[in-house]
Amino acid sequence: MEHSVAPQIMDYARKLSGCRVLVTGGAGFVGSQLVRELIDLKCSVAVYDNFLHGTRENLAEIKEQVSQIFIGDVLDEWTLMKAFHAFQPEYVFDFVGDTYVPTAYDVPKRFFRINVEGTLNILMACKMSMVKRVLYVSSTEVYGEAQQPLMDEDHKLNPMNTYAVSKTAADRLCFTLHKEHSIPVVIARIFNSYGPRETEPYIIPEIITQLDKRDDVELGNVKAKRDFTYVSDTCKGLIAAICSDIPNGDAVNVGSGFVASVEELVHKIAGIMGKTKYRIRVDERRFRPFDIDLFICNNTKLRKTTGWQPTIDLDKGLKLTVDWFKSHGSRWSWENWTEGTILYDRAG
Repeated sequence: MEHSVAPQIMDYARKLSGCRVLVTGGAGFVGSQLVRELIDLKCSVAVYDNFLHGTRENLAEIKEQVSQIFIGDVLDEWTLMKAFHAFQPEYVFDFVGDTYVPTAYDVPKRFFRINVEGTLNILMACKMSMVKRVLYVSSTEVYGEAQQPLMDEDHKLNPMNTYAVSKTAADRLCFTLHKEHSIPVVIARIFNSYGPRETEPYIIPEIITQLDKRDDVELGNVKAKRDFTYVSDTCKGLIAAICSDIPNGDAVNVGSGFVASVEELVHKIAGIMGKTKYRIRVDERRFRPFDIDLFICNNTKLRKTTGWQPTIDLDKGLKLTVDWFKSHGSRWSWENWTEGTILYDRAG
């Protein structure tokens, strides 16, 4: 089912029209979609990225419409401040971060440096540059195992892996620096986003690429259920949040409420791809040291505050994603470095 877009979201979006907006991590999966949404709103958009996870290809189609692309690391304060000084952003969306959970098992210090220290650097740059507002992209992983069927913003924070702990630290750092330094920041906890230009082997692109290459689909916890939001809906929710009356320092959930298990995703995607003969094989090497069975978003706060609603349901979103995959060489950017490796499943 599709929903109509509430008129209020357009009113909120007009607040950004014509403004200078910096997207840190703007060459990544969700970041590059947000850049497209901002361009559609007639914003002057700059991207700051070190291309560790993001790719130049993600911006290739819109490169001429991006005001500036700054190549730099958020841990390099000098380069970061030069970018802020040169562009003088009015608003900042912060997507920078290590996000692929299995990698955190191997390089936990890198995750903490990028996700926590990098966030600190961006927030202080926003303060010194007198940015009107910054939106920090946090994660549903900060909640840990669900304590109730629908997770709202008051759900207990109980991170269950290294990545989640680093995101929780950054999430709470935003709150604290608002209180201590009056930095105008809102925290968006996004649930599973999917769609074109994915830069990590998350569960949906992983299933798509396996079904494209063979009939056996090797996965880990196929019973895990997640709340999936098509990437353009996620970005519209983030725009609504930064333009909203949600108080600075507050967190808001951005998720669709469309829930499916990993097993259900395989069946849906196989149908879209016209695969009638396929098998799901459970590979114990793909199980995480600790997994979470269920994430469902309570998005009441965002909907009531801004009028935002998801417009693309799971079936349509999966078809759009498969169509993009096929029209772009049937290959994701992350396949360049994962061939021949065994990956944990990235369901959440």
